[in-house]
Amino acid sequence: MAIALAVITILMLIMKKMPKFSISELSNKSWRIIALALFLPAIALFHAALVSALLALGFISAADALSYNNPNVAEAQAQKSRAIAIDMDESNERNQILTESLEYWQQGISARPLWPYYHLGALDVEVLLKDQAASQQRIQHIIELAPNERGLDQSFMILAFIAWNWLEAAEKEWVLQRLSISSKRILKEVFFYAKQANNQQDICAHLAWNKVKKLCSAH
Repeated sequence: MAIALAVITILMLIMKKMPKFSISELSNKSWRIIALALFLPAIALFHAALVSALLALGFISAADALSYNNPNVAEAQAQKSRAIAIDMDESNERNQILTESLEYWQQGISARPLWPYYHLGALDVEVLLKDQAASQQRIQHIIELAPNERGLDQSFMILAFIAWNWLEAAEKEWVLQRLSISSKRILKEVFFYAKQANNQQDICAHLAWNKVKKLCSAH
């Protein structure tokens, strides 16, 4: 889509700078050039729409076959592999599928390195793989990349508390500070997973009692 719009914009700028001709003065060659210039962005638009439609319909492999370095396709493939692996018991096969998911997330990150949600997807898989070093580094990178992206908060903090013992002190401090200004809805979800992982102790020690009373009273 972006490529097509760029081509159309360039074409319009070129046409503005061209000398004015009447339609009758245009040669067959000129018409062919104009037709080709209009045809290329039309093909790009059709391709983008087709890939988007295939993804929406769940035909991920077909969309992948028609694409090259498309981060949306990589994201869909990553989510598909993750969904397959999550229903499997611990095994080498499960880890291989999760590794495939992570590789797709890396493809998306390569195409859009500043998009934090691809890093969040990669972090999710790294936590599932129990890769402590990679998870810690990813959490640190996400904090540096998008410290003000509130849309990440719930999923990011859930993963952070699942991997809590892998984090450095500075990262724990950042997460606790962000948690302290989060909504009740987010607190409820994060508290649930923190308790499941038995990592609620720092929450109880650092957040206001009126926020953590229910979580920490039974602790």
